[in-house]
Amino acid sequence: SLWLMLEAPAALCWRVVRDRCVEHFPRVLEFLRSLRAAAPGLVRYRHHERLCMGLKAKVVVELILQDRPWAQVLNALHHHFPESGPIVRDPKATKQDLRKILEAQETFCQQVKQLAEAPVDLASRLQVRLAGLEASMWLKFP
Repeated sequence: SLWLMLEAPAALCWRVVRDRCVEHFPRVLEFLRSLRAAAPGLVRYRHHERLCMGLKAKVVVELILQDRPWAQVLNALHHHFPESGPIVRDPKATKQDLRKILEAQETFCQQVKQLAEAPVDLASRLQVRLAGLEASMWLKFP
């Protein structure tokens, strides 16, 4: 059955997320994209996007906290949050879902870009970390 085939990869992904192995989050994102393509109705659009956005934000925030060069941080930001916005392929995605996703992405990207333009102390970096948390928690509506 499909579940038996997905059980081991799903368990590995859960362990990566639970243990906060950020370097492997892109693999988890790929698994989630593949799973969504194979079984589109398995998870609601907004929940899928919420999870993916949180993982992508965490990858970017981790680069900042590791004092990586800003060029690398911005490349990761543009890779995970392209300026074209989210590509919606789910007919059940509501206008409210899309608006909330876009707002969270724009806020997060804006804060990271502001830090890149005027890099400051760790306190400001932690603000970006909190913004990443907000990006992953954007789904606070019924």
